[in-house]
Amino acid sequence: MRKLTRPPFDLNDHHLDFGCGVVPRNPFRAKKLTCVDVNADANNQKMLVITPGSRLPFPNETFSSVSAYDVLEHLPRVSQTGNAFIFYMNELCRVLKPGGMAVFVFPSFPHRDAFSDPTHVNFITKDTVDFFLATPNGPFYENIQTTYMLLRNQKLRVFAYWVYDAEIHPKEKASISFRRRLSLGKRTVMRFLFPGHRIWILQKRITH
Repeated sequence: MRKLTRPPFDLNDHHLDFGCGVVPRNPFRAKKLTCVDVNADANNQKMLVITPGSRLPFPNETFSSVSAYDVLEHLPRVSQTGNAFIFYMNELCRVLKPGGMAVFVFPSFPHRDAFSDPTHVNFITKDTVDFFLATPNGPFYENIQTTYMLLRNQKLRVFAYWVYDAEIHPKEKASISFRRRLSLGKRTVMRFLFPGHRIWILQKRITH
C-alpha cells in the first residue's frame, strides 16, 4: 500500500459516480456531483445516460474523484465492443485528474455474492487490481492504459463510511420499525463476519 500523494487541487471539488443507479454516492463529499448510468432514473433528472460501451462524455482530467459501486461485476470482459471492464477502467482514469482518487466497491471472488446474481459477468479477485497499477515501465497490458497507485485493497467489513455515509439519497428513513432495525443490524453483523464485498481505493499517479 502507498501513502496518499497530496493532489495539487481541492480533492472535494468535483466527483463522478459511474453507474450510480437510484442511489448516487459521493464518498469524498465533493461540492459538485455528476452521475452517469446506462439506465435513466425519473427521480434523478441530473443523471447523464450513456450508451453501453460508449466513451464518457467528459474531457481529460475533469474530476477530482470518481467512484463505481456494484458496477465492475456487470462489465463483461468479452462483448461486441471489446473488453468493457478494461475500457471503463481506462475511461475513469482518463477523466480523473492526476492525484485524484478512485473508489471501487464490488462483490469479490470467492464469495457467493459474486456468482449468485445472474447479471454478474465479471468475477474479480484481490489480485485483479494489480493489472491496473502503474509500474516503472507503464501499466500498458492488453490495452490497459491506467496510471493508478494502490492505496487500499481489502474486504469491506464496515459499510458505514464508504457505502452508507456516501449515499446522497439514503434508502432508509430516520424513523424505521424495530423489526427493520433488527434486520439491518443482522445484515451488518453478517457482512462483518462474512464480507462479500471488496474495496479498492486508488490514486492516479502525478506525472511531471
